[in-house]
Amino acid sequence: MKLMRMITMFFIIACIITACSNDDNPNVEMTNGVTLSVVGNAFMAEDDTEGINIHVLMAFAPNKDETIEIVMTGNESNIVRIDHNTLHFKAGQKEAIVKIQSNAKHMLSTPKTISIKVGKTSNPHIKAADEGVKITITPDSDMPVLTSQQLQLIEGYKQKYGFDITAMLGKVPVEATVSFNTADKESFFKGESQATFKGFSIITLSEKATEETPVLKMIENPMGLTSFFYDILKRKTVEDNEFFLQQPYGNAIVQAIAYDASKEQFSMTLDDIKLVPSSGEIEFIVQRSNAYDEMIYALPFVYYFSAWERVKKLRDEGTIIYVKENDKTVGYQITDEFLMAGGSIDPQRWLAVSDVSHDTFKNSPSDWIEPKGYFDFTNGTMSFVFPWDFDAANGYEQIRVTYTLQNRGL
Repeated sequence: MKLMRMITMFFIIACIITACSNDDNPNVEMTNGVTLSVVGNAFMAEDDTEGINIHVLMAFAPNKDETIEIVMTGNESNIVRIDHNTLHFKAGQKEAIVKIQSNAKHMLSTPKTISIKVGKTSNPHIKAADEGVKITITPDSDMPVLTSQQLQLIEGYKQKYGFDITAMLGKVPVEATVSFNTADKESFFKGESQATFKGFSIITLSEKATEETPVLKMIENPMGLTSFFYDILKRKTVEDNEFFLQQPYGNAIVQAIAYDASKEQFSMTLDDIKLVPSSGEIEFIVQRSNAYDEMIYALPFVYYFSAWERVKKLRDEGTIIYVKENDKTVGYQITDEFLMAGGSIDPQRWLAVSDVSHDTFKNSPSDWIEPKGYFDFTNGTMSFVFPWDFDAANGYEQIRVTYTLQNRGL
């Protein structure tokens, strides 16, 4: 018994000595992971002067000066430039911002995806904690040319209502703020309460406009949300390694279309934005069917996702793909039923899935807000508020959008 007590005592002392030696040894370092994230929009047109900000964050502040190299791939034609290729972190500094700006070469005819990653570091213990980020550079914004019929309608609005609607048309600055509900904030948005996106929308007079009712159509970056929606869509489907890609149908579809993040394209439009001149209100909610053919009230976003277009082509051709089930390989024809069973990457299947005209989640307190829109030529603004969700969200996210008109339109 005495021998056992002595062995135990020696063991405890040895553990204490080892722990103390590790605490006192400055050469013992933990890996300091570095993450990159896009601040706001990940989309930028070639003629954009605002640029894209990338947030660089170390897990913990270094105790001495360090450097981190930021590497871009896919920028062979020098479409964009970065303000700092090498970041110099002072002791105690754990975060920094780098800005990506267009070189205004005006040479793109299709969108270009550029990858940004952590490269070499001054300390082998400082390493990339993720795969970096991707940004998309689009061709110069095409200003829609108004037809003679549209110009006639615009002149009619001037005479009838006393405002010039051209203040709302063209490339209009927009700022969108998305406030996350409590549960989604923690489970999906990394603890962030909200995100803000600044940019531009391209707006024209809709073909649905009449002599009595001005109707707008946002043909590029509607509500300033294209980057945000695309990020959510990818995280729920083609880049979801936790759920979507772990189930056989989703994985098989992504393999079948040879998904390549660097080559995919995503865009949105939004029509049916009706101005009510008598009240200054904007009506922008319509009744439409969702992915399950159920009628809901929602914003009528129309999406283009290049990967989904290839899936639809395979479906229309009756393509057979093979799926592993219970250690067996089973062939399935791609049909709407197959896609709804787990293989769909249709944006409408994943984005804005709930009715926004009333509170369908019934959370307490409620995270629903009534959709409203207003235009004010005196102050030069057009604003919207509305609830929004995505598949498997825990409630509504609240979106507030403000457009700054080019002139007051009076």
